[in-house]
This record gives sequence, structure tokens and C-alpha cells, in this order.
Amino acid sequence: MRLRIIAAALFLAGCATTASPSPSVDVTPSPSPTAAPSPTPIPLDQAMLARRFTVLVVGTDTSQSRREEGIGDVNTDALMVVSVSADKSRIAIMSLPRDTVDLPMADGSIYHEKVNGIAQHLGIETLRSAMATLLGVPIDRYVSVDMDDFTWLVDAVNGIDVEVKTPISDPEVDLFLDPGPAHLDGAGALGFSRTRADSDYGRAARQQQVIVALARKWLNPGLGSVMASVRLLGSLETDISPRELPTLLEIGRRSASAQVTGIVLEPPRFSLFVGFEPNSTRGWVMIPDVPEIQAYARSVTAD
Repeated sequence: MRLRIIAAALFLAGCATTASPSPSVDVTPSPSPTAAPSPTPIPLDQAMLARRFTVLVVGTDTSQSRREEGIGDVNTDALMVVSVSADKSRIAIMSLPRDTVDLPMADGSIYHEKVNGIAQHLGIETLRSAMATLLGVPIDRYVSVDMDDFTWLVDAVNGIDVEVKTPISDPEVDLFLDPGPAHLDGAGALGFSRTRADSDYGRAARQQQVIVALARKWLNPGLGSVMASVRLLGSLETDISPRELPTLLEIGRRSASAQVTGIVLEPPRFSLFVGFEPNSTRGWVMIPDVPEIQAYARSVTAD
């Protein structure tokens, strides 16, 4: 379900009022305006609040300008799983490199192409189940966003603050940063998330920084009017239902001070092979060490 539909429903529910009667044209006093009923709050899902919650966060490499240029492929170049512990004290983030191949699938088969093509060819639900199978942990929900709407999400909260760990100089994405704290607008945050000035693995780690910083800004209780504007976005997709949103916002509020542990499932620890394979057309690939990945995932998602 597209998130714009969910946000529109919440927006309309919050803005619903009963119209006052039109004034009478005779001398009979007009009836007093009927008080607008208050929207009935959606109850929090106590069972969901009490357990671990895990979501797949996906960023695609598409945008309006790329579509106008005829670039039809939609690759999920940002792939991370965010898991909040049952007591909301710990958050684990795991990013999978986009060149990962030979993924075990839920039906017992092996997907031999790169993981960033699963959603385009088989659907995002299949991508979610593949990531859950690879990690060996259940994934409750997914959220997907393209580059244009990601930029809007950052600009809507007046930018985000990140720590730049190494110098970045990348004219391709118009990004030049020195080490230290930095405030990024939407375009800057997109460049920070896209640049491979260091490596794909460095990019994945920066994407984690951006998601954490962005989530903290969006959980600001004063952003009600901004939240309503999310209904205008066209690319956001999720299987979160409207009735779950208040509970998910409460999960976010309770985990605002949680300890965050982020890791990129990169070589050499999490791979059996990385590089160009002989006599292969798959290009640069990483073959995952599935038992090692699952052992790590279990260690950071055990309540």
C-alpha cells in the first residue's frame, strides 16, 4: 500500500469537522453551531508494542529526471534491516551490499543475480522474504522510497545532522565535505547516501547514519502539519496499515534514546567470495557467508 494513501487517511481523519448551519434569512434566531466531534483516537496495539519490531528500509535509484532520460531499471541500492528490541532499549541496523548474489529464497531456491534487482523483477514482498531468509529473522514490514521523495523527506524537516568520518570529494554528486559534524539539506543528504568516493560499504554505512538522523527528526512531536503533507509523495510504498501508524510512532518515541548498533554485512567476515568471477557475466559480486550472517543477525535480534 502506498504511504501517501495512509497519510491522506490520517490527514482527513484529523481534519474532519461538521459544517455549521447556514444563517437563516428570517428573524428566527439561527441555531447554535453544532460542535465538531473529536476524532476517535486509534488505540495502540499493545501486543506490537511489547515485542521486537523489524522493518526493511529500501532506497531505489530512480527519480523523475532519470525516468525522463529513459532509465527504466529500478535498483534497490540501499538495503537495510532495522530492528527495535522488545524493551525499546536497542536498535540493530544491518545493511546488505547491493552486489550480493546467490541469496537463499523463502521457497528453498537460490536467487543467483544481484540482490538489488529482486524487487524490480519479483516484487518488494519477495525482496522482504529473501532478506528475512538470508538473515534468519522475521521482518515485519517494509518501506521503500525513491531519490526525489527521500530529498523531500529531508527538506521537510529542515535538514539533518550527521558526523562525516572521512573527507568526501565527489563532483558527480556535487558533494565536498571535511570530517566533522555537518548539516545536510535534502540534496546534500542524497549525495551523502549515494557517493562511492570511498566504497560501496562506506556508502551503506552513511545510509545508516542518514536513516537514524532522519527518523529522529520525523519523530519530533511538533511535526503534525508536515506529517500530513506526506500524502503528496508518490513513490513511498509500505505494507504498514493506517491503524498501525500510531503504534509505530509510539515505538519510535520509546526507542528515541536506544543504543544503535549498525553494521554493513561486508567482506571478509560476511562473504565467501568478492570480486569478478571467471567466465561469468554477473560483474562484481559478493557471495554471502549465510551461516555467519545468520549467526550475527541472531546475536543482535535476541530479546
